[in-house]
Amino acid sequence: MPRDVQIKRLAERLTRKYQRGTPVEPVEIFERDGVAKRTNTYKIMPAATPTQSMSAPIDQDGTDFSYFTEITLGSSKTLVYMLLDTGAATTWVMGKSCTSGPCKVHNTFDPSSSTSFKDIGKTFNISYGSGQVGGKLGTDTISFAGMSFPMTLGVADMTSDDFNSFPIDGILGLSQSKGDYPIFLETLVESKSLKSNVFGVSLNRAADGTNTGEINFGEPNTSKYSGSLNYNDVSKDAGGDWAISLGNVGVGSTQANVKGRLAFVDTGTSFIFCPPEDAKLVYALVAGAETTNNVTYTVPCTTTTALTFTFGSTTYNVDSKDWVSPMANGICTGNIYGQAVTPENWLLGDTFLKNVYSVFDADKDRLGK
Repeated sequence: MPRDVQIKRLAERLTRKYQRGTPVEPVEIFERDGVAKRTNTYKIMPAATPTQSMSAPIDQDGTDFSYFTEITLGSSKTLVYMLLDTGAATTWVMGKSCTSGPCKVHNTFDPSSSTSFKDIGKTFNISYGSGQVGGKLGTDTISFAGMSFPMTLGVADMTSDDFNSFPIDGILGLSQSKGDYPIFLETLVESKSLKSNVFGVSLNRAADGTNTGEINFGEPNTSKYSGSLNYNDVSKDAGGDWAISLGNVGVGSTQANVKGRLAFVDTGTSFIFCPPEDAKLVYALVAGAETTNNVTYTVPCTTTTALTFTFGSTTYNVDSKDWVSPMANGICTGNIYGQAVTPENWLLGDTFLKNVYSVFDADKDRLGK
């Protein structure tokens, strides 16, 4: 499938995701050493066990395409692998009664096996691009990162065939976007499990070797960054998503003069998306960059210049190892795509997040890096 067609379909899914009540960019997941073995053949790049309390390792697929963690559900302590998604609010898992093809090759959760599961008599249905996920809502105990409390989650009895290619068992919604039922962060706050309702995210780059990715609840892991964290308030116009004002974007020491945008920071998205006019400004600063559609751009594979993103008075670099992606026949593509997922704004996914330690502060409604 041509790259521009792939990106268009991905952008369509993400656009649906950022319409209220419709999370999901399905991504990848696999098996962990020393834990119950899956019956499927998916693989993982497991992360080292964190030394800080109230933390969980963040595994990945070995291609930097998706990041996820292990969670146990209910009294049955069913192990599932869930995408960590700061751009989604709904938490859901594939159910045992699901007859869709993808459910046959994933870990599933059987509510009847858990004495703590309570059906609340409501259903959920999430649309994204060409497919849907739907099923019933219930409450049950979720356990990971040293925490354990009951929460509302969806148990899917139908999934899109897209999940055949993206082997996650479900999604843990980490957005603050509230809906018709309590979301994870609301429930976390009410549980009083933490001294501060914050979580820090460190994502591993597969090429760097040993996976040390982790999610830290309650307080940042100071060993993951140097100096002090710089915080920016979440925009009141973001509807509960983790979006902050974007000061500028640049290539090396030259600024593209991107102004008046929000940046939605999303662990559940692999790449970076922006308005096509902004992509044109950025790639005009990349020697040898070319495009035929103003959405996808090719760049010389020898490109080593960092991208820069400015928030407030602080500028962050994105290594060329992350934003220059190898393609077939020696052609490389840039991982910034000129297709706005949220109108007139930017979506910063893992391409950006691999370069910073990010702290999502629900108490003070701010984001630190």
